[in-house]
Formats: sequence, structure tokens, C-alpha cells
Amino acid sequence: MKPRLLIKIGGRAAADISAFSALITDVRRLSAEFSVVIVHGGGAEVSEISRRFGYEPVFSDGIRITSDAEMAVVDMVLAGKANKALVRASAAAGVPAVGLSGSDGGLFVGEPITAATGPSRTGRVTACDTRILTVLDTAGFLPIVCSTSMDSGGGALNINADDIALALASAVSAEALVFLSDTPGILKDDRVIDRLDAVTAEHEIAAGVIAGGMIPKVRASVRAIENGVSRIIVGEYKKGGDLTALIAGECGTRIAAKETI
Repeated sequence: MKPRLLIKIGGRAAADISAFSALITDVRRLSAEFSVVIVHGGGAEVSEISRRFGYEPVFSDGIRITSDAEMAVVDMVLAGKANKALVRASAAAGVPAVGLSGSDGGLFVGEPITAATGPSRTGRVTACDTRILTVLDTAGFLPIVCSTSMDSGGGALNINADDIALALASAVSAEALVFLSDTPGILKDDRVIDRLDAVTAEHEIAAGVIAGGMIPKVRASVRAIENGVSRIIVGEYKKGGDLTALIAGECGTRIAAKETI
């Protein structure tokens, strides 16, 4: 079986269908070498639609605290509108895709977290069953995974898409996990940090270079490396070819075990 490549899309690559279509062209080329899985969220669109229904989004440390009422909107936007738009764009670019949530085949399940405001439908991953990814890959389909799932009792959950990507990458011992956004990588003095390992990551955190919501993301990335992911790349997607350049180490920030960088 080919090595796994997980791509978590955010920013323009997720919100702009033309950018996503260019990305899919890159994916089609890379699929000769990798078994590719795409993971997406869609927080901005969830917030927009939630407000239309009269629900004001609530965040804690950058994580959406999902109420019971808002969970229906999250499911509708992420597992419905956003996921199917990406599946259609993929098919139009010549790559047959299947849209999944964590609930499908038990791909990933979780448990709700308790926020400062009380119980919520925001969750954390507790288990992954990646057999459905193998089935789809064998049949020639690209899995496009949204970040909604369920708890052990079947209740709907909204889980951070970065956390999903890290959990799935660890579960399949991915060759690479790429986080795509609108920033060129992890920055230090307005310059991209080329490489990080556990030691250098903690040094940059202590120095205040890595701060805010990037701290848990980097620490979770380091844990994923320790759990078998070969490398994690953080970078920007602007045009066709950028994904290939990121995987080749020509741009972005690479997080890996010390002996490999």
C-alpha cells in the first residue's frame, strides 16, 4: 500500500473553490505516490450561518464551544454544504471523491468537553477506525473528511479539524501531514522557521515566538511525530504546484523528529 498523505485545508484553499480545484490537480499528480486524505473544517461559514439563526458563536482558546442548538448548524454546514462543495469540485477536476464525517464507518469518535460555560457539543477525539479509508483508497476514491462526529451514545459532536487531522495521521502512521492556510509557515521575525523538532519547538514557545493558538497545534504535532507520523508541514497554498513544493521541503515549516531534519 502507498504511504499516506493527509492534507488539512484551511484559508483560501478551503473557502475558494477555484483554489481548491488547483489543489486537486496537485493531489491527482501526487496520488501516484501517496494515498491521499483531505480533512476540512469551515468555521467562518459556520459562524455566518449560525448568526442567521440567531446563535452568536462562542470561543474559548480559539475553539468553538458548540451548543446543542448550534450543533445542528455545524452538521448542516460542515457535513452538508461545505463537504459536498469540495466533493463536487474534486469530481469536476477528474478526481472521484467520497465525503465523510467521523460518524461514517466510525472513522473517528469522541467525547464532549465541558467548557467554562458548562456542557457542550464540542468534542475531543477518543478513537479512530480507519478501515473505511483503506476501502475507499482500494476502490480509487479520494476521502474528503469533515470534522463532525459522534460520541459513544450517538450524540453529534463538533471536533476541531486540526485535531482530526492529527488523530488520523497518527492512526495511519502517515508519511506526511500538511496543514494548508494563508500563512507561509510558522514565523519568527517575519521569516519562516524552516524546521522544528520537540526541543526547538519548546525553545520557541518559551521565547514567545510560537504563541497563542499555535502552541497547542505545535505541541500536538510533536506528539503525532512521536506516534509515528514521519513529518508535518505547515504552509501556504496560493497556486498549483505549492503542495508539491511543500512536501519536497522547498517552503513552509517542517516539524519532524530531530534525527530526520
